[in-house]
Amino acid sequence: MQTQSMKLLPFKVIGLSVLFICGILLLSFTALATYVHYEHGSTSLDLLRPQSLILSNVNVLSMEDNSVKENHTVIVREGVITAVQPANAPLPQGLTEVDGQGGFVMPGLIDLHVHVLDRSYAKSALAAGVTTLRNMGGYDYQLKWREELNRGEWFGSRLILSSPIFNSVEQGDPLSHFRVNDPQIARQAVRDYINQGYDFIKVYEGLHADVYQAVLDEAKHLGVSVAGHPSYELMAENLQAHGALASFEHVEEVFDGFLGQQQNPQKVQEAADFLREQQVPLIPTLAVNQELTLLSQQKQTYLNRQDLAAINPFVRLVYEETSFKRWLGAAPALADYNQQVDDYLNAITLTLYEQGVTLGLGSDAGALVDVPGPATVREALLMVKAGIPAYEVLKSATVNAAAVIKQDKALGKIAPGFKADMLLLADNPLTFPQTLARPQMVIQGGKTFNEHDLRMLRAEGHQHSGGLVSATRHLLYLIFA
Repeated sequence: MQTQSMKLLPFKVIGLSVLFICGILLLSFTALATYVHYEHGSTSLDLLRPQSLILSNVNVLSMEDNSVKENHTVIVREGVITAVQPANAPLPQGLTEVDGQGGFVMPGLIDLHVHVLDRSYAKSALAAGVTTLRNMGGYDYQLKWREELNRGEWFGSRLILSSPIFNSVEQGDPLSHFRVNDPQIARQAVRDYINQGYDFIKVYEGLHADVYQAVLDEAKHLGVSVAGHPSYELMAENLQAHGALASFEHVEEVFDGFLGQQQNPQKVQEAADFLREQQVPLIPTLAVNQELTLLSQQKQTYLNRQDLAAINPFVRLVYEETSFKRWLGAAPALADYNQQVDDYLNAITLTLYEQGVTLGLGSDAGALVDVPGPATVREALLMVKAGIPAYEVLKSATVNAAAVIKQDKALGKIAPGFKADMLLLADNPLTFPQTLARPQMVIQGGKTFNEHDLRMLRAEGHQHSGGLVSATRHLLYLIFA
């Protein structure tokens, strides 16, 4: 019996050791989860910033039309523009005057298609003059970030948040999509997500026709927007149903959904007719297509030139094992095909614009290498390079974008009654759009960020949540979603 007990002892020790290790891991996870729950954003910038000022000695591109009002003054009270007047007009008393030194002022940029995967992304965007971001793939922790911004705990672009992405069970990504094949469950999910605080619903092409239609119907009943990809299945059954979309995401979806991945001018015309007649804006997202093309062609050389330190470390790890690996391993034939498609997507975008389709600027930043802000400016320059007039490109990131997010009475123009979201640029962006890459000053809701502040914001754009914290945050989302 003693021998038998001695034989069992190692197994007891192993069992106790396993329980001990599991207990330590559980306690560690609980501690980390508690930290993630209570941690919040911060900034090294001064949070106390007046929201009233006189911006003098500026040339104003109001975006009410394509004219520039030379030598004007913009007056702001409590974050709202109250007057845009010639320099010789009387000035109100008691407001701080900021000398624009003959620069050009325009509305703050709005990027309609980004993935905000860290607080730092909103900081990078604001530093680049993007005062509003529409996030196109929702997670509950982004709701927390938005509340922190609204409370003024740190500085970043204003956040408009989509729900988690609706997709089919078969095609959806279990780590990031809400996968659903039942129309009634989809309807309930629309209600739940809006009640949780998301601003609108994001849809993907894999959704079955009846589910997609249910989402559109429920959103209409609630008075909220739906934006995203078309449902290929519903396109075949009822293309016109997509007229309910607030925006049609990606010119690539025109190439895939309308053209069947073939160059077909007649189908481009059909897409143009549909989008124009249904008044559905197109968000081209040329920047991300260029990224994957260059990555597939130049491989590691391309990555070495990018600011990878701007990417959240957990996100970067995921991308290194997925999308980066995919395009780094692309064969020459695939790289050549990517270039052909990229060229054609640019041509389609120009054709759709020429056919009267409304364009909204969206970069898809956060989906590959680039982050919001720098990618937003690159998207604008790519649209100009594609042949779209600079004024129309700026309109796509201001007036048109504000309409998409239903804030066209508050954002997108420099005019009395509009929020004081403005960029001060060294040159006229209508004639030198590259000036967008380096704003001299950014004003958001009347709060002024000078060049020193913008440098600090760019630095904070490289200060992310740690990889373990980010992974835990997302794990908690998956557990409790």
